[in-house]
Amino acid sequence: MPDDGGLPDVVAFDVDDTLYLERDYVASGFTAVDGLVGARFGVTGFAALAWRLFLAGQRHDIFDRALTVLGVAYTPRDIEDLVRAYRAHMPGIRLLPDARDALEELRDLGVAIAVLTDGPRQSQAAKVARLGLAGYTGVVVLTDALGPGFGKPHPRGFRRIVELTGARTFAYVADNPLKDFAGPRRLGWTTVRVRRPDGLHAGRPGGADIDETVEDLANVVKLVRTLR
Repeated sequence: MPDDGGLPDVVAFDVDDTLYLERDYVASGFTAVDGLVGARFGVTGFAALAWRLFLAGQRHDIFDRALTVLGVAYTPRDIEDLVRAYRAHMPGIRLLPDARDALEELRDLGVAIAVLTDGPRQSQAAKVARLGLAGYTGVVVLTDALGPGFGKPHPRGFRRIVELTGARTFAYVADNPLKDFAGPRRLGWTTVRVRRPDGLHAGRPGGADIDETVEDLANVVKLVRTLR
């Protein structure tokens, strides 16, 4: 590509809490499951209760806890069905304004955009579709589709972006310091952490594998230009 004034050839983005707020997906999922809970168990209030548990810091067993509080006798199969409905729903999410502006600016500058995200393939694909990311890039790597063990921080997904683009210089923009940056750093990529105040990992300290930390993507194009 032509000289871009110091920008990387490719700027790759994480999805959750980078391009939208993950808590919005969670709330959308609880609402989607609420109808199934009502139809199967004849109770109301599941979504509101699950959301309160989420805000209180509960994560992996929210469905179990919510059903228990509602007095429901459930089986492991019931939980599997609820999780399946949660992952299969078309989420009510949208690009954050600063994320949309950053993607459009990069696209207008002729910089290639890529997406790399962890999580269940079905739910991540639904997020990518709802956010309209196909309008910005054809390079979308869902690490769950690569096989077991290739989620971040494994560098396989990042190498896949290199293979798909044939580019030389890369930046990765993501939010979770526990897993997002070790892989691209091993490959010599520039790394930018988005530490959104409402992000699920905002309280985690960053590490030496992060080149710069920002609260949003308002100036990400200027930032990655200066970091190269």
